Amino acid sequence: MNTFALWDTIDQKILSYPRADDQPVVNLDPRYVVLRIIKEARPDDVEGFTVRQRLTVDLDALEWRHGWELIELPAPPPPQPNYVGFYSDLLASATYQSVIGMPATAELARALAVFVSAIQDAMSYRVNPQAMQGAIWLLLGQVALTDEHVAELTELMATHHLDLTYTLTPA
Repeated sequence: MNTFALWDTIDQKILSYPRADDQPVVNLDPRYVVLRIIKEARPDDVEGFTVRQRLTVDLDALEWRHGWELIELPAPPPPQPNYVGFYSDLLASATYQSVIGMPATAELARALAVFVSAIQDAMSYRVNPQAMQGAIWLLLGQVALTDEHVAELTELMATHHLDLTYTLTPA
């Protein structure tokens, strides 16, 4: 393995050293500068960072340094609401079964229609957060839920990340 490389001062690029034995090159054209190859040890991986090799030419020190840099990874994006998963789990929930079993009123039917419309839009990637929040509050204003049902809805919202955007009660 060569411990030297050539720097082409005209083309500003690294070239392979012409001798495998690392001995001096006789009558080397002055456009080339001999650089010693310095290979730094790769640092250990650090959580939240990526390691990238950095090749630098230091003409003052006559070195071609194979170094490393730690680059901080961007924070992961916040989780997005999973409307399909939420609605699927909601339909199988005790809370939904309780609401469906409640005496039908025009107000409850309207609230269910508004909620279903808003969640269908959200599942079709046409989410309107204000409309969805209003639909949640409208529906919950028409039903009397037990503490267990509220806890179940809260858990469903947290599981599917709807709690990052919506609330069960107006602030």
